[in-house]
Amino acid sequence: MPRNPASPLQRGMWINELAGSGTAYQMPLAITFEGPLDVPALLAACRAVLDRHELLGAAFQEDDGELLIVRADVPPTVTHGPEQPLEFDVRWGPLARFTLTETGPDRHRLLFVAHHLVFDGMSKDILVRDLADLYAGRPSSPAAPPYGEVISAERERVEQALGAAETFWKARWHDRFEVFTPGGETIASRRPGPGASVPALTGLPDPGDLGVTTFEQVLAALHAVLHRYGAAEPIVSVDLSTRGPDTAETVGLLVNELPVVVRPVPGGTFRELAHQVREELRAVYAFREVPLARAVGGLSPRGALTPVSVSYRRRGPDPGFPGLTVDVDYAMFNGGARGALHLQAVEGPGTLDAWLRYDPRVLTGEDAALVAADLRAVLGQPPDTPVSELILPSSTARTSQVQQAGPAAVAATAPPEIVEAVTRIWCDVLRLKHVGPDEDLFDLGGHSISIISIIARISKQYDVEVPMDVFFDNPTVVGVADAVAVAQASIHSVA
Repeated sequence: MPRNPASPLQRGMWINELAGSGTAYQMPLAITFEGPLDVPALLAACRAVLDRHELLGAAFQEDDGELLIVRADVPPTVTHGPEQPLEFDVRWGPLARFTLTETGPDRHRLLFVAHHLVFDGMSKDILVRDLADLYAGRPSSPAAPPYGEVISAERERVEQALGAAETFWKARWHDRFEVFTPGGETIASRRPGPGASVPALTGLPDPGDLGVTTFEQVLAALHAVLHRYGAAEPIVSVDLSTRGPDTAETVGLLVNELPVVVRPVPGGTFRELAHQVREELRAVYAFREVPLARAVGGLSPRGALTPVSVSYRRRGPDPGFPGLTVDVDYAMFNGGARGALHLQAVEGPGTLDAWLRYDPRVLTGEDAALVAADLRAVLGQPPDTPVSELILPSSTARTSQVQQAGPAAVAATAPPEIVEAVTRIWCDVLRLKHVGPDEDLFDLGGHSISIISIIARISKQYDVEVPMDVFFDNPTVVGVADAVAVAQASIHSVA
């Protein structure tokens, strides 16, 4: 595997991982087999799949300020035995593994786990199909192009579309959208961490004569719910696949998260809102490959672009493993949360299953269950009902007892000499002549590699380690200088 530069999305995910994200970026997939499984044949098929898709054997390392995709020191594992924990080391890899476990007479479970850096939702279909073909001895699909070529071509297209994307998002994006719980409390995103899950939808909603796709119908329902909770301009980030005909067979991270912002018309019906969502989605699709951070600038790394997000995909057909009854869990929960609230939906032939993954540091389980109930209620009501008159179960339920406030401002406690020293470091790393004490690192053009360089310079000068969390919570000279002062005080108190 040649050394290739990582994509912008991979860089953002990598810095979140270094800051500590638990299992939020793990992507598990479980296949249950009932019947006389040929274990050696299945294990051989697993190894062949790993060999076929080179990115599954990758790791990510920083070299002279650039994040590179490199071959992992150890190849991905195929194990026949107890299931393993989910954690990965993104710097050394491997970032994927198979584990086959016998769960009963003629019953087995194959668990595949990969890091999101090298895998996405559409990759699941490719992997399951290839695994079934290899097990059955069927001819394989044509090999995908090398991932380095895929990312290079995507980078060129992004550069060509960047100017138009900047104009498009300038009229739409700001980082001050308000999102509320069923009880009306403000929701603020946190860094990735442990999560919880509640079921949201089972079965396809009745589209009637609405004139939109199921995805658009579900997304509009979520916008309606958020609007009824108090958001005048609901915003939901959506995972959009960036695959084209040339990358249909590529296993990797080929997805982009972009916001869909809609202001419901006063007195408008759900039908009208659904068509607003449809129109806005189609406008966003024109820039689906351009990372929002490239188009707007100054966007700090975060687990989810906005507090509420959606991933919705139509999966492929059921795999054919000869002589076996097979069940695939395409949306297995990883136990983590990238944002406050995430709707994960998988549409299959005649089916739709969706779950709300949520951050228990931000929302209670009751809040999440109420959101799910409200979503189902909206989808079950006549589409010509005014949004303001939609009946929501949460309107008669108790309000949330937990209010998640935004990060509080912290007064500077660092001595002036530390503030001055940190300012000089920022100027050197960012190659700027002047940096104000309260200017945001990301507004100044900083990024993940800048953070690493600043931490290294501070460590060399003060012999203290500044946590990466500081650059998420208070990415200013004052915030970092305060962290240096706190670290020094801790050392002195121990001494």
